[in-house]
Amino acid sequence: MTAANENTYALGHDDPELARLEHQARMLAPATEAILRLAGLRPGMRVLDLGTGPGDVALAAAGIVGDAGEVVGIDQEEKALALARRRAADRGLRNVAFERGDVRDWRAAGRFDAVVGRLILLYCPDVPAVIRHHLEALEPGGVYVAMEYDMTATRAEPACPAFARAVGWVVEGFRRGGMDPALGLRLGPVLRAAGLDPTVLGLQIYVSQQDGARALAGIVSTLLPLIEKTGTATAEEVDIATLPDRLMAELAAADAVPIYPTLVGAWASRP
Repeated sequence: MTAANENTYALGHDDPELARLEHQARMLAPATEAILRLAGLRPGMRVLDLGTGPGDVALAAAGIVGDAGEVVGIDQEEKALALARRRAADRGLRNVAFERGDVRDWRAAGRFDAVVGRLILLYCPDVPAVIRHHLEALEPGGVYVAMEYDMTATRAEPACPAFARAVGWVVEGFRRGGMDPALGLRLGPVLRAAGLDPTVLGLQIYVSQQDGARALAGIVSTLLPLIEKTGTATAEEVDIATLPDRLMAELAAADAVPIYPTLVGAWASRP
């Protein structure tokens, strides 16, 4: 699995992964909307959402820009796009559309007031080049918004050994797979390398024990082929069938609070 080098989404788009993404999106929703609003999204804007997946960020942006605005979400996976279209239709949204496109080279017919992307740069081999490419789609003064995780901030308080071990599998699996699990904390330098002068803000998310155990077990399950291939851990060590229950039991016994990866937002106006 060489997702970073081949610019493919490392986690796939099968039904369990789409369900995991929806669960993740619910936990990220308040922080995502806060970052979009702080970055300057407002009614009437035309917004491009990169790597839209099931459409969560696009739908959040659509709610901000309103009927006078427009949101276009792009993704390579038709299955994810079909889900995004259904969700927009279920909400009666007419100001959002979804198109198939590769974030490396997709070009819009017109310009946008904002380009946004959440948890997409991690899978791009040349991040500054991707950013510079999409700056061309921005109106002068338009805003570029990136959101990425600092996965190294994930933990339970008080510390829980099994939880920490599972976090280590995820962090090391991404790292050995050629991706940066701490990309969020490096967004400032990354955007500056693309010629921008960003504001950078990290939002820490605290979740229930149930959500924490489910989220961590879910990403370990999805990432397991990469974890095994890179020698990070064996399937026997992970024991994915019992992992959710083991994590939940440990968190409950310690009365611990799961601390989700920090969602870092960075934004800047096109010069």
